[in-house]
Amino acid sequence: MKQTDGLFHRIFDEISKEYSNIEADHWIVDIGSAKLADTPENFDVIVMPNLYGDVLSDVAAQIAGSVGLAGSSNIGEKVAMFEAIHGSAPRRAGQNLANPSGLFLGAVLMLVHINQPDVAENAHNAWLRTIEDGIHTYDMFKEGVSTEKVGTKEFAEAVVSRLGQKPEKLKPVSYAANVVATNSKPICTVREPQKKDLVGVDIFLDWWKGQYYGVANELGQKVEALNGEGLKLQSIANRGVKVYPDGFPDTFTVDHWRCRFIAEDGEGNAVSRQQVISLLQRFNESGFDVIKTENLYNFSNARGYSA
Repeated sequence: MKQTDGLFHRIFDEISKEYSNIEADHWIVDIGSAKLADTPENFDVIVMPNLYGDVLSDVAAQIAGSVGLAGSSNIGEKVAMFEAIHGSAPRRAGQNLANPSGLFLGAVLMLVHINQPDVAENAHNAWLRTIEDGIHTYDMFKEGVSTEKVGTKEFAEAVVSRLGQKPEKLKPVSYAANVVATNSKPICTVREPQKKDLVGVDIFLDWWKGQYYGVANELGQKVEALNGEGLKLQSIANRGVKVYPDGFPDTFTVDHWRCRFIAEDGEGNAVSRQQVISLLQRFNESGFDVIKTENLYNFSNARGYSA
C-alpha cells in the first residue's frame, strides 16, 4: 500500500494544491468506509483508485436506499460513457423486478453532459416526485413508508406520468447550461520522465516440499548457489514474510516464494538486463519452476519497490 496507494496519495496532494478553493482531506479506505456509513453528509466528492471506488459507490448508494438508485458517468477528454453503478444485474433479467433508477439517473447525467439541462431537470424532478409519492420497486419498498410496490415497467410509467411535476418534500433539482471554458486545463498531464535505474529482480518460484514449516533454509541454500555475475540473493519471502536468511522455523509457508536478487556491491547499485537474463538461465538449468519475475527499479534515486 505504501508503494501503490502511496503514489496515488502523493499525486492527489500535488493536484489538490492547484485548487486551493476546495478543501481536501484523506482517509485510508477502511476508516473512510466507516465514516461514510456513519456520517455520509461529511463527504462531497471522494477521489479513489478504481477498486475502492467500485466498493464504496455501492455502499453509498445502499445508504441512500438501494444500490439500484445510482447512475454513473465515465468522463474522458473525447469520450464519455454513462451507466448504472451496479452493472447488468442478470439475475433480474426478464422478471419485471429491477429498479431502473440507476440507468435512468445515468441518462440524466448524460443529458447534462451533452448540454440539455432543461430535459435533465424535467426528467429528474419527475423521478423525485415518483420516489416521494412512495412508488417503489422491491429493493426500496418498505411497509409504512412506501405506498405501492411496482415492477420495472410500472415504475417507468409512473415517472413518465409525472413529467412536468416537481417534488414537494424532496428538494427539486435545477441544472444550469454546461458552459465549456475555452482555457480549461486538460484532464491529464504528461509529467517529465523520471530517471529509471534497474537495481535488482524478484524471482517468484513454485516450490513445494510437502511441509508447511522449516523448509525455507533448504530452498535458501539451493537458491544462494545461483549467485554470480554481479548478482546475489538478498532474501526470500513467503506470503509477504521474510523467511531466509534468519527466518523463524515456525513460520507457516506455502508453495509461492519470492527470491530477491540485488547487486553484489550493494542494494541500490545498478545491474544490467543481461545479468538478470543470465540469472534466469541458471534458475532454468537448476530445474526451478519460475512462475514470474519483477524487475526492481529506482526512480530518480528513490526506491520504487517494497522493502
